Amino acid sequence: MRILLVEPGFPNRFPPLGLLKIGSYHLEKGDEVTFTKGLWPKARGFFFDRIYISTLFSFHHSLTVRTILHYKDLLKGDLRRLFVGGIHATLNSMAIFNETGVFPHVGLLNRPGILGNDHVVIDALSPAYGLLETADYSYDLKDAYFGYSTRGCPNQCKFCAVPMLEPTFVDYIDLKPYIASIVAKYGEKQHLVLMDNNVLASGRFPQIISDIRSLGFEQGAKRLGKKRTVDFNQGLDANRINPQTARLLSEICIEPFRLAYDSPREFRGFERAVRVLEGFGQKKLSTYVLYNFSDTPLDLYTRLSHVIDLNAALGTHIYSFPMRYTPLDARDRKYVGPSWTAKHIRGLQCILNVTKGLVSHRQDFFYRAFGNDYSEFEQILLMPDRYILNRLKHENNGALDWRTTFKKLTPSQKDTLLSTINSNDKGAILKAINSSRSFRMKSLLGHHLEKR
Repeated sequence: MRILLVEPGFPNRFPPLGLLKIGSYHLEKGDEVTFTKGLWPKARGFFFDRIYISTLFSFHHSLTVRTILHYKDLLKGDLRRLFVGGIHATLNSMAIFNETGVFPHVGLLNRPGILGNDHVVIDALSPAYGLLETADYSYDLKDAYFGYSTRGCPNQCKFCAVPMLEPTFVDYIDLKPYIASIVAKYGEKQHLVLMDNNVLASGRFPQIISDIRSLGFEQGAKRLGKKRTVDFNQGLDANRINPQTARLLSEICIEPFRLAYDSPREFRGFERAVRVLEGFGQKKLSTYVLYNFSDTPLDLYTRLSHVIDLNAALGTHIYSFPMRYTPLDARDRKYVGPSWTAKHIRGLQCILNVTKGLVSHRQDFFYRAFGNDYSEFEQILLMPDRYILNRLKHENNGALDWRTTFKKLTPSQKDTLLSTINSNDKGAILKAINSSRSFRMKSLLGHHLEKR
C-alpha cells in the first residue's frame, strides 16, 4: 500500500511520535510510506491507500480541520482511507466530526488489531526516524530516543488532560528492547527524551533508573566526545522528590531538571524538593509555573519571586517557565481565568516576549522585568504594551510619566482604567478620554492610544 502520514502545519519542537510509530507498522508490512508537514502540494499527484493525520492541541482546531478537509477532498470523500487521531482527536472527537464528517480514533494505539487484522501493538513499536527526512520541516531535536518508561498519572489534576489521554497508570515500560530496536534500524542517538507524565509515581522507579543507566545515560555520560542528556520532558512532581528519589536521579545525566510548580499550595513542597536536590548537587533546574487557572496574578508573582529567593539562598540556577492555562476544548488561546483580566495576560505576554518565555535565575534581571514587589508587577502589567515591550526606549519619557500619574490614582480610578484598557479597544479608550472629567485619567488613558 501507499501510505501518507500528515502532521498539520502548527509549530512543534518534537517529531510526532504516534505518526512515526504508524510509519514503522506499515514499513514492516512492506508498504511505501511518506511523511509530510501541512498541506503537501505534490500529494494530488499520487494515489494513497491510507492517509493518517495527527492532532495536537484544541487551539489548533481551525488549522487541524482545514488539514483534514484538504486530504478528505484528496481522497474524494472516501473516509475508509482517512484516519485521524492524537490529543485533540481524543479530547474533542465530536468537534472534529461535526466540522469534517470524520470520526477520529479516540485514545492510544495500545491494543492489537487497531489498524489491521493482526496482533501488532502500534504504541510498542519504535518510531520510523528515517521518515523525517521526507518532510520539508526541521524539528528542534531529532538526535534523541523518544519514548516512555511509564504511562499516565495518578494525580488527577483538574487542569490536566492526562486522565483522559492515558487513564490507566502503567508504572513500568521496559526501555531496553525499545531502544535496541531503534539502534538496530537507525543507529545510536545522542540524547534520551522521556514523555512520562509522572515517573516518580512509579513503584518501580529504581528499576527505571537502572534501565536508563544500562542504556549509557549514567551521570557524566558522553558519546563521541559530547555529553549525553536525559530529559523528563513533561516535568517531575516536586511533591514526590525525597532523598531516595533525588539520589537515584543524581545517578543519571538528567538535563534539564524540570519541576512543576502548579499552584501556590505547593510552596512548601516545591521548596523542600529544591533543597533536597541541591543537597545532591542539582543546582541547574527549571520549573513550569502554571497560571490563568484558579490562581491570581499575585499568586504567580509570589511563586516566581519564591524561585528567585531560593536561588539567592542556595546558589541554585532555577529558570521559571510560566505556562498559560487554556481549557482542553478551547478553539483559541483567548481564555481568561476567573481571577485574571485580558490586560493582565496581555501585559504578562509582553514581558515574556522580551524574556523569550523564560524567567532568569538572576535577581537583578527578575526585579527589573517583573517589579520589586507585587504592586510594581501589577503596575507593569497595566502599562501600555509598547512601554512593556520597549522598556529602555520609553523608560525616561512616556513610561515614567505613566507610572507617576498611575501612582496618584484612587482605587476607583484604577478600576476605571482597567475596565477601559482591558479590551484594547482604541475606540473605547478615546470615548473614555472625551467623557472623563479627570485630567489625570485623560492623561493616563492618552498613553494607551498608539501614536502615529
